Formats: sequence, structure tokens, C-alpha cells
Amino acid sequence: MTDREARDLNRRVARLSARGRGKRFPAVLRERIAAWVRIRRARGDWWCDLAREVGVSTETLKRWAAPSADGRIEMRPVDVIDAPPVGTVTLVSPTGLRIEGVAIIDAIAILRGLA
Repeated sequence: MTDREARDLNRRVARLSARGRGKRFPAVLRERIAAWVRIRRARGDWWCDLAREVGVSTETLKRWAAPSADGRIEMRPVDVIDAPPVGTVTLVSPTGLRIEGVAIIDAIAILRGLA
């Protein structure tokens, strides 16, 4: 696909944009843009440059060019584990009391005790 392809896609998008905001793009045009974006991204082009060339927002291009670009959200099962929070935090009270390096679980206990 060439720069001519980008210009053609931009013209088609501009024609559709005249219809008003929130109107759906035809599936054929979406797929054509998505294919063009995938090729250009494989060459290392930036999302913002592609969006500017075609006249579609970067978020829309990302959504269309995603592996499941048919608009469905892909759901995957996950394992949820019950584990205590890890890491440390610094507590700063409104009066200026500062406690640094407190484990998150301890910070929760301190805050509950102050409430």
C-alpha cells in the first residue's frame, strides 16, 4: 500500500465525516483501513502519524487494527487469588505525621485504627 492508498482512505473518511459525528464506518472501509494500519505499523510507523494521514483517531485505529477488530471484546478466564497486598507505602496524615516504609497491610490497619 502506498501514500496514494493513505490519500484515498483519507478522502473516503472525509466524505463520511461530513455525515456527522457518531456515524458508523462501513465494514469494508474499516477492514481496508485496518489492513493498511497493520502494514504500516509493521514498518514501524507511529499511531499518531497514521491517524493524521487517514483522519481517524488513534484509539479507533488501534481498535480496528487489533487482532479481533470485529468490535467484540475478547473475554478470557483468569484465576483470582486471595493474596495479601505486597509492597510498602508512606502514610502522611493531615497534621503532617509521616510514617515511611509501612507494609500496605499494616497501613490499612493503622488507617482503620485512626478512623
